[in-house]
Amino acid sequence: MAKKNIFAERQKIDEQASAWFERTDDSVPFEAFPNLREKTNVGEEILYEIRAKINKQKVYQLWTKIAAAVVIVISVGTFAYRGYQSSTSSGITLSWSSYVAKKGEFKKILLPDSSIVYLRPGAKINVAHPFKQRTRNLKLETGEAYFEVSHDPLHPFLVTTGKLTTEVLGTKFIINNDPLLTDIRVSLLSGKVAIRNQKVQLGILLPNQRLSFNRYQETVKLENSNVYSGENWLKGEYILEDVPLKSFAETFGNAFSMEIKFGQKALEQLRVSIQFNKGDHPKNILDQLKLIHGLHYQIKDKEVILMK
Repeated sequence: MAKKNIFAERQKIDEQASAWFERTDDSVPFEAFPNLREKTNVGEEILYEIRAKINKQKVYQLWTKIAAAVVIVISVGTFAYRGYQSSTSSGITLSWSSYVAKKGEFKKILLPDSSIVYLRPGAKINVAHPFKQRTRNLKLETGEAYFEVSHDPLHPFLVTTGKLTTEVLGTKFIINNDPLLTDIRVSLLSGKVAIRNQKVQLGILLPNQRLSFNRYQETVKLENSNVYSGENWLKGEYILEDVPLKSFAETFGNAFSMEIKFGQKALEQLRVSIQFNKGDHPKNILDQLKLIHGLHYQIKDKEVILMK
């Protein structure tokens, strides 16, 4: 009888979580409940079950912590729950198709659900087959990509980037997974996205917010950012903020089908900030480095040598 009751409780919680998630709307701030009364009732039910299992002598000390935890679970935990449920419940074996944007190529990929992915030169992405299951799955292996996701609340759109998973229902966002940078960056342009690390939710982004995840220390920074609009990103605008010169060299080389070499090894880690467009003449961009950072350069065909 006890096992039967536990199973029934778990099934009830699963059904509630699914119901909460399906009622969300990307165009408004996240709220999983249709009204305050339902939200209050569910919270009280959860708290009652927890209190019943806690030693009466410890109730007063733990009450505040429990209440706070329940509020967090109800308010923002649905994304993480649904993502975990979707990724573990399917027994289908996936195959993957790879798409790579070569040097100088800005690649557009139309997905089976009519979502669109734009890859900047040097970026690589893998797309799952079959694509639409309980979730829609992609892996951004390297580089920067812009996503326009078709709205489909029944099939969350998941982008795996290293240890990060970004989950959306339908929205526009940018992910930068430059392996030469310390951080993986997710920038939201519209709608909402949830970001987690190995099933632990790190945050839910609102429009014009950016989450930076340190791939080594696994720390998170959430900040307001309107550096890019979808329009200027798609037109080939590059805005590099405090990046090592080696990262600039890779980005510049991919954009203009050139190769940058260094006259001194130490220059690779020099921090630079620079803005340019794919339509600019490469020499004009290198002149910015010369003016701002005191660097000199030599160009021979498609090769550039940077030096102090």
